[in-house]
Amino acid sequence: MGAALAPLLVPGDVVSLSGDLGAGKTVFVQGLAAALGVAAQVTSPTFTIVHEYQGRYTILHVDVYRLSSFQEVLDLGFEELLDPSAVMLVEWGEAVAPLLPRRHLTVDLRRDGIDDEDLRRVTFVPHGFDWRRKLESMRRTAETLLDAMSPPDLPPPTFEEGTSAHEWRHTGSGGSPTTEI
Repeated sequence: MGAALAPLLVPGDVVSLSGDLGAGKTVFVQGLAAALGVAAQVTSPTFTIVHEYQGRYTILHVDVYRLSSFQEVLDLGFEELLDPSAVMLVEWGEAVAPLLPRRHLTVDLRRDGIDDEDLRRVTFVPHGFDWRRKLESMRRTAETLLDAMSPPDLPPPTFEEGTSAHEWRHTGSGGSPTTEI
């Protein structure tokens, strides 16, 4: 999913990642970074707070999970990290929502299976008109990638617009035919 979003990103874009612990936020960033040409190993910045990667663009990977107060986020210089020449990816972004620009994308990753730990629900919430346009393009790319990964005996996953006019959701694992947006 991150690889499908990557070609649509430009410097100045901000993506807020939220969801369950262990739901795949860093894995999403790894796919996105690889698709943007990052050769370095992408790891969670949980303890260092910020990792910077060089690919097609500079990528700032921020994790605010360990910060215990809004003041700590401000002391970190979060607003200075909103670099118009970089793409910023913020894990646990809901914790700093008031500091995010009005134009950003929220990606919420949730574990969605009781018996199947690989099942995830990914919800994309665009903030700003251009993100809606980007998500439609991403949907086509994601369907192609997921189709290529699906077992031949299962129907390819598809995406559908969610109940909210600003919500897209994908539910499934690598081979699951159940997909919604």
